[in-house]
Amino acid sequence: MSASDFDLIVRGGTVVDGTGAPARTADVAVKDGLIAVVDTIDASASRELDADGLLVTPGFVDVHTHYDAQLHWDPTASPASWHGVTTLLTGNCGFTFAPSKPEDLPWLLQMLSRVEGMSSEALSEAVTFRGGSLGDFLDGLEGRIGVNVGANVGHCAVRRHVMGDAASERTATPDEIAAMQRLVREAFQQGAIGFTSSQLELHVAHDGRGVPSNYAAPEELVALASVLAEFGRGSIEFIPRTFLTGYSDEDRDLVLSMARASGRPVHLNTLTMMPHAPDGWSRSLEFAESAQADGIELHPMFATNRQGAHFSLEATFLFDEMPSFRDTLTLASPAREERLLDPALRDQMRAEIADSTGRSFVFAWQVLKVEQVIKPENEQWLDKSVTEIAEATGADPLDAFLDLSLDEGLQTQFVMAGPPSRKRHAATERAIRSPIVMAGSSDGGAHLLSFCGADYTTRLLTEWVPDVLTLEEAVARLTTIPARATGITGRGALTEGMAADILLIDRDNLSTPDAPRYVRDFPANSGRYVVDAEGYRAVIVNGEVLHEDGKWTGATPGHLIRG
Repeated sequence: MSASDFDLIVRGGTVVDGTGAPARTADVAVKDGLIAVVDTIDASASRELDADGLLVTPGFVDVHTHYDAQLHWDPTASPASWHGVTTLLTGNCGFTFAPSKPEDLPWLLQMLSRVEGMSSEALSEAVTFRGGSLGDFLDGLEGRIGVNVGANVGHCAVRRHVMGDAASERTATPDEIAAMQRLVREAFQQGAIGFTSSQLELHVAHDGRGVPSNYAAPEELVALASVLAEFGRGSIEFIPRTFLTGYSDEDRDLVLSMARASGRPVHLNTLTMMPHAPDGWSRSLEFAESAQADGIELHPMFATNRQGAHFSLEATFLFDEMPSFRDTLTLASPAREERLLDPALRDQMRAEIADSTGRSFVFAWQVLKVEQVIKPENEQWLDKSVTEIAEATGADPLDAFLDLSLDEGLQTQFVMAGPPSRKRHAATERAIRSPIVMAGSSDGGAHLLSFCGADYTTRLLTEWVPDVLTLEEAVARLTTIPARATGITGRGALTEGMAADILLIDRDNLSTPDAPRYVRDFPANSGRYVVDAEGYRAVIVNGEVLHEDGKWTGATPGHLIRG
């Protein structure tokens, strides 16, 4: 063979090909962006990478992200690609920019800013999409992305397109549902990878109302799901109202009806042990496993990333289940700040905090700590809990919390993270062992000031192998299994003819910090939390090196995965 026979050869690595097959030493040759040979190769190529002592795996697939906005200014979808993700699905939870009328796009951007914790200034400044079809949205990303992207069509955008402002007020008429079906159908014709929706009470838009999908009746959701049956591809992602408590009978009927109407897999949210519903996760898992036994494909997710919530009162949805917080924090400034000074409001807040029934987020002043401050005089409170600040100042914990926030224009950053829990660890282990539960929960691109879950891939490999999964099983859970469950073909395995999405991993040095770090590297000088990664020697997308030793090469080899 001549040097021109291959574009790239990865030499002498331990190949874990994503199929579950045993690891083996082999070379991997790439031609025209595809895997050409996986064997001992007596040839040369335009470029060769020495993988001796390294793992060689397929690139990871992240099924649940919100990088729709970030991809407009960050082709690498960081920090996902830092942790080996080469293919991701955007537009989850029903939140997408398209399809949209130009006059509705500002509203959708503000909704995303509120619900998904994105800077409104960054969205306004850097998102170049100005409304149109899903095809228009995809065309705007063509040729400028570093990772592979499959775009879902989101319920909220579809509903707003058809119903206008009434989408946030009432159920739809039969004619409106039919119009929504046409939009979903058009989106699939233009390349949508799936349909997504959610109905969480926690999802409150910038105007204080629930997001549009929260007002949909069951028959609307089933009708929209049925469109997928016309195409025989794709998947649905849906979060019912009661997912944290194990799904009510009504929500179970709705999920099963959507699955039957579409004939496609339904992806559910993370199995999470909550204080007010400690067995909700197990009831959710049992529901999904029971459906699987009946031939209905439901896929919850497990979380291997570090749990915890970072937030400032300037922009957070974490307290939206409590009316006193929600109604106040959705006000415009300065009315918001003025109301937070009202003693009567604070008494109402104290009462709602005390009644934690049915809430997903529960206050624990002793583990709620100050993470960052704006004013030098407040540095004395760094790493102190609200309980400690209250004791030092002689104030009630709520007053201490609000007074410090108000003193800094509501920009004080707090973090709440509970201590390690054996019960939570055992629950996660059971979820990981279930073959139908997807690796995930990154929520990449969203909740930028609250959470960063991109480390789930690295932690699965470093913390759950080999005690719970073999290395080969873990790699499959990050590659072929999510690809298959979301209808992505041609990716996820290092076999001949598959896309050359390849990772070179120094397993001995693979690691990620316990805590994220805060950076201001987004448009409009806006900030976010990121989680770093060590040990990824090369991240290759479609045969081209995207990251080398943790540094972006400047390449944009990503493909749009049009269904």
